[in-house]
Amino acid sequence: MGRGGGIGTPLPVLESLIAADLLDPGFPHLVSTSMPFIIRTEDEPERGHVPWEMPLSIAVFHWSALWNELRRRVPDESYRGGCGVKGGTTLDDGVRLELDDGTSEEVDLAIFADGYRSLGRSLLFPDATLDYRGYMLWRGLLPEARMRDPGVPGSTMPRLSYRDGRGNMVAYLVPDENGSTEPGRRLVNWAAYIPLPPDELDGFMVDRSGTRRTGTIPPGEMRPEREADLKESMAAALPEDYGAIVTDTTQTYVQLIYTSRVPSYGRDRMCLVGDAGSVAQPFTGSGVFKGQANTAGLIRAMEEHADLDDALSAWSEEQVATADRLLALGEQMERAFIWNGLDLAHADAAATERWWRKAVTFPEDFTYEDESAV
Repeated sequence: MGRGGGIGTPLPVLESLIAADLLDPGFPHLVSTSMPFIIRTEDEPERGHVPWEMPLSIAVFHWSALWNELRRRVPDESYRGGCGVKGGTTLDDGVRLELDDGTSEEVDLAIFADGYRSLGRSLLFPDATLDYRGYMLWRGLLPEARMRDPGVPGSTMPRLSYRDGRGNMVAYLVPDENGSTEPGRRLVNWAAYIPLPPDELDGFMVDRSGTRRTGTIPPGEMRPEREADLKESMAAALPEDYGAIVTDTTQTYVQLIYTSRVPSYGRDRMCLVGDAGSVAQPFTGSGVFKGQANTAGLIRAMEEHADLDDALSAWSEEQVATADRLLALGEQMERAFIWNGLDLAHADAAATERWWRKAVTFPEDFTYEDESAV
């Protein structure tokens, strides 16, 4: 996510990666222990009104740290960087991959883990298009040392509602690029969900050089006047201490929000992993979970079935079911966080918790709530 930004995943997912020796025991991360629901009010303009805090158990870390740990475990002789895959052809017992440099490779099984604009998905399911959800994610990273108020967000992961009731922002501390978790050296990762109608996309997604971007505008490439407008509107919408985090951040960036559903995770010796398969809204916090669950499930299926095609069929059915549950969760959160938020300014703790429990139901095998505290 640009510049190696922050990411969160349920703490048990991180612990399972460490147990599987995919991450070192000392992997640099922080733990967010609550999600306060916050809105700016006239009586509480600086830190906002907090009617309720949901108990959390979510690990937060730096994307680059995750990448470096995983890459270090792949032998150099098994890793070929700097050469993209541009196509794939199924064979009787494998796949021929066509590479950007004009060469090809024949493999027994091709696993596409190439993100939400996956080539693998387009090869397997050309009709599984990306569905734009009508809003964007505007993101940034601010060094903790530059914060005007170092007391926020602390160990929390607040959900900040806007006063017009549509969209919200999340903010949380992550280790810095070097893995430091020392106070004063960490980074504040923030992400603001902002409605953006489809008919405004063409005008909005133009970068500072005049180039029309698709999907994202990278750090430093937003038009200055557009970034300034967004900062002004967020400063008015958020409690002052959180608005300052946004306005003091440089090199912000944009990500349009899409979803997609695939009918299968594998076919003809090609597999999809993570966001190459079904794509859910990012506030589900399921990105790392999907990658871990897809991969662990594939290994387990191959151990349980002697025939590879049988293993892929059983594995795919399980992954589709999991993905559908996460897509349903994403739609629930979308309604709660973007389109039909509660009026927090006039809600107490009991009303806020009732609204949340009615609006969002986590799947049985995935939650970032601290259930021991519920």
